[in-house]
Amino acid sequence: MKKSKKSQGKKRRMGQIQHKRHEGLDTFDPETGMDLSVAPEEILVLILSHLPAKTLLSDCQHVCRRWRAIVQSQAFWRFKCQGERNAITFYIGYLPTNFDWRRFYLKQPFNRNLIRNPCGAERLQHWNVHNGGDGWIVRTFDHEDLTGIKSTFVSSYYWCEKSQTIDLLKEGFWEKILDEYQPEITVNDWFSAHRDCGGEYQMFVQLLGANKHKIIKEYTTDLRTIPVLPFQQWDQITYIFRNYGPGVRYVKFKHIGKDILFWKGHYGAWVTNTSVTIRLKSPEK
Repeated sequence: MKKSKKSQGKKRRMGQIQHKRHEGLDTFDPETGMDLSVAPEEILVLILSHLPAKTLLSDCQHVCRRWRAIVQSQAFWRFKCQGERNAITFYIGYLPTNFDWRRFYLKQPFNRNLIRNPCGAERLQHWNVHNGGDGWIVRTFDHEDLTGIKSTFVSSYYWCEKSQTIDLLKEGFWEKILDEYQPEITVNDWFSAHRDCGGEYQMFVQLLGANKHKIIKEYTTDLRTIPVLPFQQWDQITYIFRNYGPGVRYVKFKHIGKDILFWKGHYGAWVTNTSVTIRLKSPEK
């Protein structure tokens, strides 16, 4: 008895699916009968965009050449960014055409604090420290004095210095975005002093080249004196680097503090909640 053409066609299709699965292309869903290897491009992109990045990189891009091409494409990561981070849509028309969407999504270098241990939660870890007098210590204080912050670094009776140097490439930025687009680099610091003693404070920031010696741009505050007061007063310093030129690869942040009455112990300037943040440029700028 001859088999119908319909039956033969069904077997051929099933054979093709099995062949693909044996090749390692496990794109067939037995529950739905759907073979994603033949799904339209826009449907496949939509489905893959809902998967976490870890799955995409560890599994999906190894399924087949087609999936690998999608997962490795800038267009896919741009689509994924737009779907998950609505705010990025506001900037898209102002970003360079060679913007690295894959790195932008995976490394998330923008809009996060690049300073480690900004409030002393890890004591003096991650800071390069020069101790004057009795050196730096970390002290807790009433969080009502500075909303959300409960600890601070406290200096002594001679100048105490702390610094960090941030490697921008290691943080996920890439050379073209730094050299051509030049995103805004925002530096922020809070300072105060012991109410009975007062203090002095100063901040220094340098944008450095690849050799860490060439200074491309720098900013230094004037020397700030915190007077003796009957209450706790916090002051904030914010500075934004714009149009700083090509070649920036490192940001060096440093601040210094001491007291003004030369008291032994730790009665000098307080510093906390330090931040260096790199942001996409506002379109109007």
